[in-house]
Amino acid sequence: MKKILLPVDGSESSGSYNMAKSLAEKFDATIVILHVDEPITPIYWANDTLTLENPTVTCTNNGSPIVDEASKYFEGFKVEKLCRFGDASSVIIEVSEEEDCDIIIMCTHGMSAIKRFLLGSVTNKVAHHATKPVLIVR
Repeated sequence: MKKILLPVDGSESSGSYNMAKSLAEKFDATIVILHVDEPITPIYWANDTLTLENPTVTCTNNGSPIVDEASKYFEGFKVEKLCRFGDASSVIIEVSEEEDCDIIIMCTHGMSAIKRFLLGSVTNKVAHHATKPVLIVR
């Protein structure tokens, strides 16, 4: 195992952090910390015309505060920091392929089956569509 993909969203995910740290230590692997920013596109009506403004984003090419904060947990480990834009589940799957990661470690927040069915979840979509192994930490 050479690379571990750890998607982060800024929420408390100590379970997935601990698992990534444990595997990275055991296999001397690099932890790829990824934050996906889904651009927000404000929509408004003007003169009966639907107008989309330019998306606002918090990611930059150098990362994001969320990635920087998460990387503090992994001091002393080999870490790569990435920040991308787009649909979170799609980008996570794409990055796992691009970076040739051996595993994706994600946290789930215990959505009920009904809520997961109606809304879906990033973890659920990644688990069902990724070609790489996905370890879901509860």
